[in-house]
Amino acid sequence: MERIFCQLTDIVDGDALAFDHDNSKPGAPGLFVIREDEKAYCYVNGCPHLHITLDFVPGRFMNKRTGVIQCTNHDARFQIENGKCIWGLCKGGTLTSLPIRIADGAMILEASAGVDVATK
Repeated sequence: MERIFCQLTDIVDGDALAFDHDNSKPGAPGLFVIREDEKAYCYVNGCPHLHITLDFVPGRFMNKRTGVIQCTNHDARFQIENGKCIWGLCKGGTLTSLPIRIADGAMILEASAGVDVATK
């Protein structure tokens, strides 16, 4: 089933917002959505290095100075558009992305993602 995360305008351009992954499974990894202009990207909140959350500081995913996703645990850096690690211990690895689309200003997780989401 498709789920609406929020409105595109709820996320400041160049920033991210955290969401719960699946309310029925305690401890399931969260998700985060990044807004870049009129586009949005969704990733599982897990660093490929140690499989821990990226946001040691809750809700903080972006290095706004460099314009990349940054793991606040070990400073690994990832490209926004594809989740590829470009610096750090997991260089060459990628974040797990989920299909998201924007319709009438709403950010929607595609049904094929097979997850239930709710705002943190």
